Amino acid sequence: MRKGNTNRNTNKSTNRTTKKVISAILAIVLLVCVILMIFHAVRRKQEEAVYENMRETAVSAERAEPETTEAAGSTEAADSTETAANTYEGLPEVDFQTLKETNTDICAWICIPGTQVNYPVLRREEAQNPYDDYYLQHTVEKAAGLPGAIYMEPCNAADFCDANTVLYGHNMKNGTMFGSLHEFENDAFFDAHEDVYVVTPEKTFVYRIYAAVTYSDLHIMGSYDFDSAADLERFADSLKEGRSMTDLFREELEVTAQDKLLTLSTCIKGEDDKRFLVVAVLTDEVLADEN
Repeated sequence: MRKGNTNRNTNKSTNRTTKKVISAILAIVLLVCVILMIFHAVRRKQEEAVYENMRETAVSAERAEPETTEAAGSTEAADSTETAANTYEGLPEVDFQTLKETNTDICAWICIPGTQVNYPVLRREEAQNPYDDYYLQHTVEKAAGLPGAIYMEPCNAADFCDANTVLYGHNMKNGTMFGSLHEFENDAFFDAHEDVYVVTPEKTFVYRIYAAVTYSDLHIMGSYDFDSAADLERFADSLKEGRSMTDLFREELEVTAQDKLLTLSTCIKGEDDKRFLVVAVLTDEVLADEN
C-alpha cells in the first residue's frame, strides 16, 4: 500500500510540474505575442508619422495657377473636366527635393480627395527585374515589413507616360495605404468621388475614376502589352468580364485606344486569388510651376 501511495504521489507531483511547465510556456508565448503586437502597432504609427511629416513639410494644398496643357484622354472624359488647374479641389503642390531627402526612389505623389490616399509613389531605380516588388514589403524608409509603400514596378515609366500605369499598395485594416480604396465599392461614395491626382516633378496628371472592380490576381503588366492599342482595349474589356453586382463603372466614360489609364491595385481580405482595382482615365495634364 505504501508503494502504491508513493507512486500516486509521484504521479501527482509529475502532473503538477507538467502543468506548471505548460502554463509557463503558454504565458511566455502570450507575452511574446503581446510584445510583437505592440511592436508592430508602434512601428506602423511611426511609419504613418513619417508620411504625416512628409505631408506637412513637402506637400501643400495651396497651389498657384500653373500653365495647363491640352487635355489628354478620351473626348468624353476631357469634355466633362475643367482644364484650368485652379478648378481642381485639393490639387497638391509637392516639393520633391525635400521628399527625396528621405528616399530618392520617390517619383510621384498620389492624392485621392475624400480618401486616405495621400502618399508618395516609389519606383526602385536600381532594380534589375522589370517586375520588382521590393516596396511591397519595404517602407518608404526601406525598412522591411508592413505597411510597405505605394509603388510601381520598374516596367512602368516614372513619368506616367505609359498607356497603363499600375500602382500597388497594401489593404491595411486601418484604411491607410490603399485600404481606403475599398470605399469605392459603395455606390454613393463612387458617384461622389471622381478625381485622382498624380504629381510628378514635371507635371500633375488628373484622372477621372472609371471603374472599381473585383479582378483576378493576374499580373497585369506581365499579361498585357500596353504598347499595343488592342491590348489596352482587351484590358478594358476584361474589367467587365464576369461583372458582378458590386462592380461599378462611370458609364458616361468610354475607354479607347487613345486613352491613358491609371490602375490602382490592392488585396481583398480573405480572397488571395483576387484583387480590387480602381481604374481611372487621364483627363488633363498640368505643367509644373516654373521657378
